[in-house]
Amino acid sequence: MAAGGGDVNRPEPSRGPVEPALSIVRGATRLRLRVKPGASRLAILGRTVLADDQEAVALAISAPPEGGKANDAVVGLLAKAWRIPKSRLAIVVGTTARTKVIEIAGDAAVVSPTLATWLAGLPDV
Repeated sequence: MAAGGGDVNRPEPSRGPVEPALSIVRGATRLRLRVKPGASRLAILGRTVLADDQEAVALAISAPPEGGKANDAVVGLLAKAWRIPKSRLAIVVGTTARTKVIEIAGDAAVVSPTLATWLAGLPDV
């Protein structure tokens, strides 16, 4: 054992390429999210990399994960942050999971670069 308690014979796990959180699927812009429902606050925490090497935007949601309340809070938080109507956002993957994919309606040629700039400004968490 090393002085810090780690095993010197065990190499650090190597991370493969990270799959970006932002994508375009069939002409629509999508963003991967990691949601913490039932948190003490409502906030966009920043960018994170999930265990499967996928980047996601981490969100803290104060609503409980029951009856779609947390999903509604996710949509409301992002709509407010991006100053767009909630009707332009839809959770298309993971409605009952902590990892979700949200689709943003609109011209991907306009939406994607705007979200890429927003995403680049988020802190790593």
